[in-house]
Amino acid sequence: MRVATEHRLVTSHPGETVEVRVDVVNTGELIEGVTAHVIGLPDGQISVEPQLLPLFPDAQGQITLSIGVPNHQPAGMHPLTIAVVSHGSGSPTQHVDIDLSVSARPGIKMSPEPQTIRSKRSGRFVLTVENSGNVALDAALSSTQEDKRTRTRFTPETVHVEPGIATPVILTVKGPRMFTGSEADRMVTVGLVAKRAHTIPAMDETETGPELERETLVRLRQKPLVSRGLLTALILMCIVALWAAIFLLGLTQVLAGDPMTKTAPASFFPVSADTGGTGADGEAGGGGDGATGGAADAAAAPAGAMPKTGLLPAGVGGEISGTVTAASDQLPAGRITVQAYRQGRTKLIEVSSAATQTDGTYSLAGLFPTSYVLKFSADGYRPVWYQSSPSAAGATKAGATKVSVAAQGKSEGINAVIEGKPGSITGDIDPGDSLVPVTTKVVARMTTATGEADKVATTVAKGSTYTLENLPAPGTYELSFTAPGYSATKVVTTVAGGEARIQPTVVLDAGTGQISGTVTDGTSPLGNVKITYTVGGQEVSVITPTTGQIGAFTLDHLPTPGTYMLTFTSEDHGSKAVIVDLEAGQSKAGVDTKLVAGTGCVIGTAKDADGNPLGGVRVVQGGSVLSGGSDTSALPSTTTLTDGAVGTFSICGLTAPGDYTLSFLADGYAPETVPVSLSDDGAPPKITVTLATQLGGIRGTVKGPAGGVYVGATVTATNGARTWVTTSSAAGGPLANGGYLFSSLQPGTYSVTVTANGIKQQTGMVTVRSGATSVQSFALDSAG
Repeated sequence: MRVATEHRLVTSHPGETVEVRVDVVNTGELIEGVTAHVIGLPDGQISVEPQLLPLFPDAQGQITLSIGVPNHQPAGMHPLTIAVVSHGSGSPTQHVDIDLSVSARPGIKMSPEPQTIRSKRSGRFVLTVENSGNVALDAALSSTQEDKRTRTRFTPETVHVEPGIATPVILTVKGPRMFTGSEADRMVTVGLVAKRAHTIPAMDETETGPELERETLVRLRQKPLVSRGLLTALILMCIVALWAAIFLLGLTQVLAGDPMTKTAPASFFPVSADTGGTGADGEAGGGGDGATGGAADAAAAPAGAMPKTGLLPAGVGGEISGTVTAASDQLPAGRITVQAYRQGRTKLIEVSSAATQTDGTYSLAGLFPTSYVLKFSADGYRPVWYQSSPSAAGATKAGATKVSVAAQGKSEGINAVIEGKPGSITGDIDPGDSLVPVTTKVVARMTTATGEADKVATTVAKGSTYTLENLPAPGTYELSFTAPGYSATKVVTTVAGGEARIQPTVVLDAGTGQISGTVTDGTSPLGNVKITYTVGGQEVSVITPTTGQIGAFTLDHLPTPGTYMLTFTSEDHGSKAVIVDLEAGQSKAGVDTKLVAGTGCVIGTAKDADGNPLGGVRVVQGGSVLSGGSDTSALPSTTTLTDGAVGTFSICGLTAPGDYTLSFLADGYAPETVPVSLSDDGAPPKITVTLATQLGGIRGTVKGPAGGVYVGATVTATNGARTWVTTSSAAGGPLANGGYLFSSLQPGTYSVTVTANGIKQQTGMVTVRSGATSVQSFALDSAG
């Protein structure tokens, strides 16, 4: 098979698609099926037409490869290799080298967040400077203020931005002091001037190109320390308070000689005055004298007489109504118990009770015409007596305000404010697969409050659990969760009075990360180095450029948090593997790698018998499988990853070419030994090792004295260092009637003992072997 192409140098602009045609001649004697792919770019950027080219002997065909160049492809010369693979005669794979020249297209964006800040003195804006082109840029920022008294400061004033990278810049805007007056807008125009950081000599560039200019506008809405509305409200409050004092003083003087009555007039009852008497609580009933009342008590009440105790019929008795609100959020409080008491001879007597509706309203009807004290209470709230007294003594003392009820009258607007006991919110935070503890700031804000008062409680969770205590309750809260590298998360929850609220687990959402660096041979950067890594179970490869930013690489859009193993391969400089841990939203620069000629790596994965990756497996270089008593501490070794690409490993710095032996050791698994050969082309061999379990088990059946199965016997197994306990199974269980099972036991000798009420204890010795389950059954005898 012979392969050729006319496209040795392909020129493209970012965002374009270029075509490369490869001519293939079948020089063999068999019918050939040929495919092609590009080495050096991700497969998602390449399309091939036709995907399989059939060729008869001595026939010629053509394969067209369409290469999509993304907007962020770095400018410069990129070496690519087209591999033409035979699927018919098995001819060796043919390679054609081409160069992809990507032109420079600088671009930059600037956006403020937020665009308007309302503050008393100063505000901090975050300006996001994003390089939307494919060449590095140096940017300088400046500002223009409409008000010369406004001051601005950039942190930093100049930034260096690589292609595809967004860099934040803090802009602080500070206005003059304002003690009173209306709000004022401080407008600031932010300007940005960017130019290319360097030229690309390999592309015969002599100038860096014109400067890029961008502008945006931010606004600081400055409010005074004391607003005009507040001054007006204070003056009006003083005027209202003065008039209220004058009015109350005048009423006190006018009504001072008219004491409140606690006796219903005789006309309230539709019976003659001489039949009136005293009530059960000692209060005068109908206005008659004591002798007349005493005589009436002995006789039966006449028809139509009204009761003098308890509740009266509807339409005759009085009514008390009002609204109960919570002190925490000033919203209506439902399910609050309202109790009405009147004074007896020696103590308060409860005569009526009701519960508030969801809108906080209540109504007590059928009340005898007299004065009452009201109690408002509920679980999780501090009891309060009308008006605002914490105890009954305070509500009944001289001078305390009571509620007077007239016959067939309504006492409306008897409102109360009840204070809930402090509540708390407890919950868990899930930061994902982070390798280090995540510090999360949790802030609770009451949604019904405004201004600075909405910030109720703040805590910092340094683990997976948080607790917000002493929250004003009842109330509806918005919980915000912020952590470095994660997107802000908000949830809304409601806390009742005195409630210890347990909130469902909050899962934090992390952004993507980036890894960048340079590959060198110790002194100079290296181009044409293949870098391989895995994302979402798919292997991805890139190649460092040989012109422009030689040896530089950038791996972006990496899911975080996570652990990545990067494999660097060069035909002339061997191979090396590097493990990089990324925390949530983290980008790591400066991951520089040195390749040493004549050395290489071995990479691979350790799995169990079910195909699941095994983390924590020790990989030892040298020797055959080692016995348990051998010392392996002095041998070169590594451990398979337990996070990220679980089960993967790499051993580097090995002389290539060469033959090696790797031993795999893990608790509970049989050791394995694998021979490995390193070639001189620098490509690291990939191996997969399956470890068989080394654990065993014990099972058996327990039979009773009569020969039938025995259910519920206690079975104990021990190896002297640890003890396991189970019981013989009943019908319908996972084991047969009277069966028992111990699994996941280390190989060794175990003592198994069976005990039960009314039987003799029995013990057996069992040897457990790797990967096997030993059998030990028992036939019990009666204790007598």
